[in-house]
Amino acid sequence: PDRYERFVVPEGVKKVSYERDTKIMNAATFTVEREDHTIGNIVRMQLHRDDNVLFAGYKLPHPLQYKILLRIQTTS
Repeated sequence: PDRYERFVVPEGVKKVSYERDTKIMNAATFTVEREDHTIGNIVRMQLHRDDNVLFAGYKLPHPLQYKILLRIQTTS
């Protein structure tokens, strides 16, 4: 793929999307398009500083998919 495809969000695609978890209370998954480990780790570490956050983690689904999945669970 072309190099700019890693950074430029295509037209009609949201930068951040939100999906609520139906099985775990107060949990959700955020999909951040066109980002990698740099932003994922920074956001995860900042969320761990908050006392209301029970869990915060991220993953890259595949090296050729330019997005991260950020999973967060809070107390309320």
